[in-house]
Amino acid sequence: MLNKRIFIVAALLLGWSSYGQNVLTLDNALSLALEHNHDLHIARLDAEQAANSATQGNAGRLPTLTASAGTNYSNQNSNLEFATGQTQDVEGAESLSQNASLGVSQVLFAGGRIQRSYQLLNSAKKAADLAQKQAMENTIAQVWSQYTGISLLQRTVATAAENFNISKERFDKAQLTNELGGSNSTDLMAAKVDMNRDKVELMEAETQLESAKNSFAAFIGYEDAFTVSDQTGLNLEEQFDEAETLAIMRSSNTALQLANISAETARIQQQLQQATLFPTIAAQASYGLNQSQAEAGFLTASQQTGLNAGLSLQYNLFSGFQSRTQRQNAKLEVLKAEHREAQTQELIENTVKNAVRVFNNAAAVAKIEADNAEVANQRMLKVNELYSLGQASSLEQRQAQLAWLAAENGKSSAQFRAVNAQIALYQLMGTLLITEK
Repeated sequence: MLNKRIFIVAALLLGWSSYGQNVLTLDNALSLALEHNHDLHIARLDAEQAANSATQGNAGRLPTLTASAGTNYSNQNSNLEFATGQTQDVEGAESLSQNASLGVSQVLFAGGRIQRSYQLLNSAKKAADLAQKQAMENTIAQVWSQYTGISLLQRTVATAAENFNISKERFDKAQLTNELGGSNSTDLMAAKVDMNRDKVELMEAETQLESAKNSFAAFIGYEDAFTVSDQTGLNLEEQFDEAETLAIMRSSNTALQLANISAETARIQQQLQQATLFPTIAAQASYGLNQSQAEAGFLTASQQTGLNAGLSLQYNLFSGFQSRTQRQNAKLEVLKAEHREAQTQELIENTVKNAVRVFNNAAAVAKIEADNAEVANQRMLKVNELYSLGQASSLEQRQAQLAWLAAENGKSSAQFRAVNAQIALYQLMGTLLITEK
């Protein structure tokens, strides 16, 4: 069964071996990329922010505790006349007042607003975690694809170098034969033209390889010279069943999970707007101390300490129909999110179906191209042997050589297409994972 053959990418990568000190393995390249990629760093920070925010306190479920204190001093000339007819005149009358209090308040009922706010914070955390996973998947897919491309370009360079050596040997032989008077100059010129053409192809292949390596090094943040392992991570015997692949995709695809969370968030937002139909009830309590001293007036000193407690109710009776409009729009947002969710699932399902066919076909083509390359190589070796014995013409030798070259390049191209199709399928299925070391 397909779900029994799904593997974690890390397990695949750990099997890749290096051939020398300057060989960069795919496992190392992925570790470097995951450490260097700026988008992934940003996604991690977003996930950390969302996790910090998803608390009971941010949702308003916990009580609020406040402490306050103050003092006030005044120095004033005072002219007082009391109801008894007495008067009091004090110059530079000083007064001092002090206060301190500790208060606590708690929302007791808000029509479900607190619960919905907490759910929204958790939904935001889930979305941020999925965005981080998606950034990691994109990085893994890019590194795997680029690494495979470099590996196949190395093969192309090696094939082009071997092809050039064959042409050079043919040219050297034609040149020696011509000097000994055994052939005309036409064969020599044809051999030279073929050798020069193959030299140009070798130079172009080397340039493509160096450009690809430079771009890859910049992407993963690697500065040293390197080669890569001659591996593709491709299992040509792997076959994907459409129904099983779709089942795995529905449960693990990151984009689909994000669409599900978006729809869930819209529904919570609608429920949150329903809270405006209910009043908010809160309780408050405080314990305070107030002291005052004055040189003018009846009281020269006073002090009060004690507890205050109470309940408050707040209800929005009319807000210009704003609450009703917000509830209506929240309902429409739910419908929009559900349509986007369905659209995303339909799009991904169709993409998976096509990807399964593309990979299965690409894997079959890659096997055929590999067989062709093997047959073309055997034929070229045979014709080269006959050519060295003088039993095959230079034209036959050249045709066999070009057929082998085309078959080798065809094999590499087919394998690259198959690897990319394989990567796309694992990413669509949500199984393109790696454990960071």
